[in-house]
Amino acid sequence: MKPFFANMIKHPVSVLYGTLLLILALCGSVSGFLSGSWDAAMVDLVMAVILLGNMFQNISRCPMQAAGCREKWTAWGLLIGANLLMLMPESNLAGGMVRAFSFVILLMGAILHFTNWRTALYCLPPTLWCCIFIPFHEELMLMASYPLRLSATMLAAFLLKILGTGVVYSGTSLHLPDLDIAITDACSGIGQLDAFLLIAYIAVKLLHPKAGLQVLHFAFVVPSIILGNSLRIVLTVLLYKMFGEVILGKFWHVSLGYMQILAALLIFIAIGKLFRSPAQKPEEKQ
Repeated sequence: MKPFFANMIKHPVSVLYGTLLLILALCGSVSGFLSGSWDAAMVDLVMAVILLGNMFQNISRCPMQAAGCREKWTAWGLLIGANLLMLMPESNLAGGMVRAFSFVILLMGAILHFTNWRTALYCLPPTLWCCIFIPFHEELMLMASYPLRLSATMLAAFLLKILGTGVVYSGTSLHLPDLDIAITDACSGIGQLDAFLLIAYIAVKLLHPKAGLQVLHFAFVVPSIILGNSLRIVLTVLLYKMFGEVILGKFWHVSLGYMQILAALLIFIAIGKLFRSPAQKPEEKQ
């Protein structure tokens, strides 16, 4: 703990910036607590603390460097871009989200003007999380829900046809000879996305020492969720054909939902094993 507090004294500006982001995260999560989604709000706050801690740890390891000409010119470009984005009519994009993106660009421009590219990149993930994801949690979940459901429905229909089951899909619905299944928001896995992102982030940090492999592995979060949901749909149809309508009850629906998250997590971890660099062999003794 002593090196950690020593680094805090050496980097007071990063501590102040992290405190600002944490305050923004707390303010943005208030609506989640008031609406009853306290579990998602708590997961978002835990993720914010982890991202901020990782940001500070990386910044404390970077050598102190002043911004060069490229950084300053890029910073001025970001500042001008943020102002132009603020001038866009709200009817073109979601007004509040546009303002939030402008604020993020403004912060990145200010950081880049006084530091360097590496510091700005370290600050970007917690800034996006605290300024965009947490305040606009519900809007982003609604935007992601339909593509997730549509992709899972199409993949499930493809797998069922391979297994010899006659099925036709329309949008986010599956039509079988004696059964119609509608994949709703609650069935898309969107409710568990916050927790899955947190677990996936911890997994990539533990599996990969290099930042490049971490980013590459984390990019497979969404495909893992889609594949897990598709397997749940396929299993639901197969169990229905074997045991009938009892499978459509609440117990089986909830149980298969948990199975979906577990399957997605196992798929995600298995994908991460493919990106792991082989361990170096110890030197042979002469």
